[in-house]
Amino acid sequence: MTIKLTSDEALVLSHWLEKLQMTDLSRVVDDPAVWEPIHRIAGTLDKALPELFASDYEQAAA
Repeated sequence: MTIKLTSDEALVLSHWLEKLQMTDLSRVVDDPAVWEPIHRIAGTLDKALPELFASDYEQAAA
């Protein structure tokens, strides 16, 4: 399956997924079967967005 996003959309989604994963997923997503796809999508975005790991990313994202 392929999902196409703009760079901006991918960054926004990546940021949101990171925040989601930092919470107790069971409070937000009641089906544990959904957790694995959430983690896989987040991991794929991390690999595709090297700017996430730039030293100035936090300042640029704010």
